[in-house]
Amino acid sequence: MTEWHNVFQPIYYIDKDMNPTISHYEMLLRDKDNRFPINDFFRIIRTEEDNLQWIEAERASLDRLFALHPNVDVNLNIEPIQFAFPSVWEFLDELYSKYGNNIDIEITERQLQSGTLGIRSFDESFKRIKKMGFNISLDDVDSGNNSFSFVSHHADLISSVKLSLLIFDDVSIDTKIKFIDAWIAFAKEKNLDIVLEAVRTKEIAQRYCGDDHIFQQGFYWHKYMDVEDVRDTH
Repeated sequence: MTEWHNVFQPIYYIDKDMNPTISHYEMLLRDKDNRFPINDFFRIIRTEEDNLQWIEAERASLDRLFALHPNVDVNLNIEPIQFAFPSVWEFLDELYSKYGNNIDIEITERQLQSGTLGIRSFDESFKRIKKMGFNISLDDVDSGNNSFSFVSHHADLISSVKLSLLIFDDVSIDTKIKFIDAWIAFAKEKNLDIVLEAVRTKEIAQRYCGDDHIFQQGFYWHKYMDVEDVRDTH
């Protein structure tokens, strides 16, 4: 089996005085060289049989995480193509029965890799995850296929959106702020939390601190942690 493990990047609430408190973590898949195994990963998730390797790796990481830190909240990333596999749904049932609301499902932006899943299948998948009891987060909105229209269509089934600031690297800070402010306004209108990913500067960190519905993730605060260094979040 491919040697995979997970590291855990904190997602923070930042108060008005710039004091960070860990709200929850995102699981990040890594290989033996501590890199995302991009080629092996996308090869493995093409078929249900091979995808069982991903399930085994995630199960092992989560069991170890909760054995060490029973009072932690964590996001599990899932690619849309994986919704096509019955074993993934069985895995999610297993996770909710063991860990309940300590796990949120974070759905990636790579819907072009969703195979035969159309919009109707996405709708049913979202509803099914929600019915299980999980909260749903959409990753990298405004990037890939997690477009504004897609997010808006599913706003009643999700609890948060994640906006990666990396996509704004080639624009001015003023333009970047306008995009961020627009997504925050939309999230608040739909009663969603928003996570600003890839926060790398004090200017951005300080501008968006002190709001109960805005969270921050990025190297300005912390890169990631090994499972032994994770701290309980409640």
